[in-house]
Amino acid sequence: MKVRADLLVQWGRRIGLWTLTLTLVVSSLTYPLAGRDQALSVVLGALLGLFNLQSLARAGFRMLLAAEAEPDATAARTSRFAPLLATLRWPATALATAAVLWYMPGRPEGLVAGVLLALIGFTAAALQSARELNLPNPDDD
Repeated sequence: MKVRADLLVQWGRRIGLWTLTLTLVVSSLTYPLAGRDQALSVVLGALLGLFNLQSLARAGFRMLLAAEAEPDATAARTSRFAPLLATLRWPATALATAAVLWYMPGRPEGLVAGVLLALIGFTAAALQSARELNLPNPDDD
């Protein structure tokens, strides 16, 4: 199965759209029920989760595309800063989470709910795109 880059980019956009839609619905329900701080926590948690899952999806897509490309072309396209960025991603996410909880009026349960919304958006985008990714490539004939 040959992975097409246009479907992968479209899937990345779907992650954002699903997460944004779910976050707007949940935060608009959270605001009157639990207050402004909780709704803000949901939005900030969704943004943190979305950023983390988008970077994970980008790395996975690069691996899939690199597996189909020539090894020499893959080495030429790989950034020399990629290992450093991969190493710093988790500490940066942890620091952003700590900053939201420490400096902003965020609440932990709202932050967790937001991250879960991003994960649900990631999963919904994957399920929506699964059929399209399994279609045979017309260029393979």
